[in-house]
Amino acid sequence: MPIDLGGSGVTGIHVNVYHGVRRLMGLSEKPIRVADYSQMLAEVEKEVLERLNIDVVRIDRVLEPCHPDVNRMGWRIWRNPQGIHIEFPEHLEIVEEAGYYKAYLRGLYSGRMPKDGYYFWWGIHAGIKPPLADAKTIEDIKDFNWDQYKFTDEEIENLRKKAEWLYRNTEYAIVLPGVTKIGGLHDAGGQSLRGWDRWLSDLRIRKPLAEAVLDYIMELYRYNIKRILNALGEYVNVAIVAYDDLGTEEGPQISVQTFREFYKHRYEEIISYVKKYSKAFTRIHSCGSIHPFIKEFVDIGLDAIDPVQISARGMDPVVLKRDFGEQIVFWGGGVDTQHILPFAKEE
Repeated sequence: MPIDLGGSGVTGIHVNVYHGVRRLMGLSEKPIRVADYSQMLAEVEKEVLERLNIDVVRIDRVLEPCHPDVNRMGWRIWRNPQGIHIEFPEHLEIVEEAGYYKAYLRGLYSGRMPKDGYYFWWGIHAGIKPPLADAKTIEDIKDFNWDQYKFTDEEIENLRKKAEWLYRNTEYAIVLPGVTKIGGLHDAGGQSLRGWDRWLSDLRIRKPLAEAVLDYIMELYRYNIKRILNALGEYVNVAIVAYDDLGTEEGPQISVQTFREFYKHRYEEIISYVKKYSKAFTRIHSCGSIHPFIKEFVDIGLDAIDPVQISARGMDPVVLKRDFGEQIVFWGGGVDTQHILPFAKEE
């Protein structure tokens, strides 16, 4: 059974917990480098990867093992509310304002953390207006700057060098953590661009507008997948194709009918496109109660799904194994990470 720790932004470890793991291992005290600013996830170091027999790594890591000449950047140290010293890239500045720690990414306000918090609320969750919140017409959707979500030649070459180096110099399975800069169709797509509740109403009462948004997102998928995987597809073992939380703790966000109307055929095209330009396995991240959608994903050839939130309604791992165990890989689900792992006692 492959083991993953830090192989993506949805299979990571919080900096505070990672600090404790390093201490238990007897490793020397030093600042923890952050791999995910919002969730405050640690970049897992080589010695920890080896001690825990980890099997997968993400392409864009910046600590060993990684390409020695890619992503050279400066770092700044910050002491988080729990007293752990962590490292951020120098282009991210954290300042105290109005009772929060606020994050400015390249000078732009991007997120905030309560004074006693553990992670940053990012983007729309930090009070930032969704970029397409005011769109009223399809023309408004068309006029939006979609090009900002295209990978540049420099970014792709950077990823190619990293992927090739990992492929030739390590035995890890290599994860491409994203095939486009918009992370999906639903949660990371329409809801991030339009707003959580606004997008749900779009799917019911403004369907032409929703279709237009999804069509432009799909254009980005086609553009980015073709260019990225033409450059480095031979080195990629797993490609995460969407970060779309389709469920809540109590049930799905949308009906299966809505899924089929707006998403299923688009996910199928994305998966087919990845397989056209690489031999990578495809994976989707989707939190919550998503049992009704798993068969839909099986139908369109998805290889794996994470995180398998077994504390959500209908996500009993015994039932999931019975219903789908021979048809799809569950990338997670071995423990209740919402309640047992963080709060339960050893006994």
